[in-house]
This record gives sequence, C-alpha cells and structure tokens, in this order.
Amino acid sequence: MRFRSAHATHPDWSTATEECLLLLSRFAGDGRYARHPNLGFLYLTEPLAPHAEQILTLLKSRTGIPNWVGATGVGIAASGTEYTDEPALAVMLGQFAPGSFNVFSGTQRPPARGTRTDSGAIAAFTALVHADPETPDLADLIVDMAHKLDSGYLFGGLASGRSGTQLIADRVLGGGLSGVVFAEDVALVSRVTQGVHPLAAAARHTVTQSTANFIGALDGRPAFDVLLEDTGIRPRAPTGIAAGAPAGEDFVRVREQLQSLGRRGLFVGLEPAAAGEYRERRRGDRVRPDYLVRPVVAIDPAKGVVAIGAPVEDGQALSFCTRDETAARKDLIRICAEVRDHLHEAQERDPAVEAKGAIYVSCVGRGSHLFGEQHEELRLIQQQLGDVPLVGLYASGEIGGQNLYGFTGVLTVFY
Repeated sequence: MRFRSAHATHPDWSTATEECLLLLSRFAGDGRYARHPNLGFLYLTEPLAPHAEQILTLLKSRTGIPNWVGATGVGIAASGTEYTDEPALAVMLGQFAPGSFNVFSGTQRPPARGTRTDSGAIAAFTALVHADPETPDLADLIVDMAHKLDSGYLFGGLASGRSGTQLIADRVLGGGLSGVVFAEDVALVSRVTQGVHPLAAAARHTVTQSTANFIGALDGRPAFDVLLEDTGIRPRAPTGIAAGAPAGEDFVRVREQLQSLGRRGLFVGLEPAAAGEYRERRRGDRVRPDYLVRPVVAIDPAKGVVAIGAPVEDGQALSFCTRDETAARKDLIRICAEVRDHLHEAQERDPAVEAKGAIYVSCVGRGSHLFGEQHEELRLIQQQLGDVPLVGLYASGEIGGQNLYGFTGVLTVFY
C-alpha cells in the first residue's frame, strides 16, 4: 500500500500544519494507501523552523504516530513541487512491519550490527540519515555510521539553512547525525544523480603531487597546464613534450575563457576510494560507480597549482567537470529509468510489488538554479516515476552509500 503524503505553505505554522492534516485525511478508507502508518517523515523550510517543536507535537497528537524523522532546509521537496524561501512543510506517513525500523540519534542507539528482528531479518541493514552541516569530522561520522549497517548503505543529506538547522528524530534536535535504520526486509532502491559532467576534452587523471586541497601535479605535469588542456583553452601537449605555456600565448584570452567557464561552474569529480563497491543484496548487481564533486576554488598559473574545495591525496583519480541543465536532466532521467527497471524486475517475481513512497534529497545548488524553472526537477521525477508519494530536502550535502556528495540528487524509493 502506498504511503500517505501532503504538503502545504502558509505564514502561520498551525494553519500550514492543519492543511497538511486535512490533506492526509483524504486517504482514510482508501484501500490503496497505508491504513495504519507508523513512521512519519517531516521536512520544513527555514521560515517554519522556529516552530518545529510545535508542528511535530501537533502531528504526533493528530496522527497517533510517535516516530518521526526529518530536517529543516532552505528548500524542501514534495511530489512535483519545490518550496524555497517560503514557509512550507512536507509530510509523508509510511507503514512498515513492526520491528523493521528504529529511529536513532545521539540519545537513541541503532540496533547493533548482526541483530535480528522477530521475523529473522537483519535489523540494521540500511538507513536514512540527516546531519547538521556544522558537525565536526562529518565525513568520518558518515563512514562510521555506514560501518554499523550490514549493507553499508546510507541515503539522506545535510540540513540546510542560513541561520542554523534542525534535525528531527522523534523530537527536534541539533548537531550530529540522526535518522532511521531499516531492516533487511524493508525493500528500497536508491540512486545518485550527478549535477555535473566531465568536460568534453577532459581525461581521467591521477594526482601525483598534492598538499591538503592544493593539487600541484596531475600525471606528473603541472595541474594548471592539464586544466587548460582539458577545458580546450590550450591545445593538448604531445606526449613527451615538456610542459609550459606556448610562446606568444594570449594570457588575457586565457583568463577571460577561464572566467567564463567559472561562471557556468568548474569542478573536479574525485573518485572515492569506495566507488562501486556497494551491492544491492536483493539483486546481486553492482551500483554504477560515482564520483564526488568538489568546486575549483582557486588557480595559481605561476606555480601551476589548482585548489579545490576539499582535501585530496596523491594517487586519487579525478576529472575536470562543469554543469549544465541538459546533462543534469539526462542523468536524472537515467536514475529514474534504473529505478523503474529495478521495480519491474521485482514485479516479475511478485506482481503485487508497487512503489510505495520516495525520499529525494537534492543539492541547494540544483532545483530552479540548475533546471531553469521552479518545480522542474521534481516534475521530471514525477513524469518518469508517476505519481509516487515523495518528500525531501534541498541539502547542504547529499549522502549516498558512505559518501558525502555535492551538487547531486539522491533518490530512494520504497516498494
């Protein structure tokens, strides 16, 4: 049975919440939807964040559901709808087998790895995770949380906000990680869509000299020279020819072309150490390898150095990337098609299988900023997957597997 979902916007928190509750009541008695939901998902935009505790209390009281997870953000997602910089909330009520989920936070521990539910399923298999972006050593905490799960797979994102963030895990919290751990028998499929793509002339390079977030050399050559070649600004040097600027190079032209590219977005795609190692245990196939997108933040032509927005290590592989609407649309359609294929295979084994509900966590730099119009990103998902109940967040970072992404979308569908 499908999950129940609703979303509303209003300057008054109580009016917005009551509107959501009214919309949720439409599903009562409809046999296609969850009759006895027992887990709530709640996402709030920043203007409603000061009232998060009151909203949560009202939802608990009126729905009778004690367990809730969610977060606040500068923007939130609903089925075909994007809310940004306006007071809004999105609610989804899911129904899961008793004992198949456990809400966790700094005060509520998840089940220990290897624990079994009453049905015999592994209790800590996957998890929806929300995090405070100001938490120290966040990337390490995400990896540590993944290691507490049998599948090693997390999905979710970092709360976003200009004046602080809040997390929801049965109550309103601040700091750290929280969310809900699902047992092995909770069927879901999750995919990551990239908001960027390698430059047309870009090659895969190996970092051969680096310090912190400064890349001195790629493939044994100055990183700045490689960047100019990959962007097409400078012809690629023949193998064996010493690096360096060609005689008579117009540096004003080079600077203008780099500035133009920078306005569109200049990034590197770093291959994570764990790329492609996660398995979907129900199918036994490998998830397509991904890369971690980090912005190019500075260049030093004199020293040949390129600086990026994250630490990098010698031996890591990377490609220079940019972003555009066409590539983002194509990749979002790709992951939706993979989700549909996964569901089709499940339906061949059991005709009763259907998509019950979805969580979509997208980067704050996507949405209308990347897709051109408000709602367009979410309408595209709706066109591809149909009217599946969906809620989510525009995040300060997206979590997939045990990686902390940027400029991506993480789509997870329960079935």
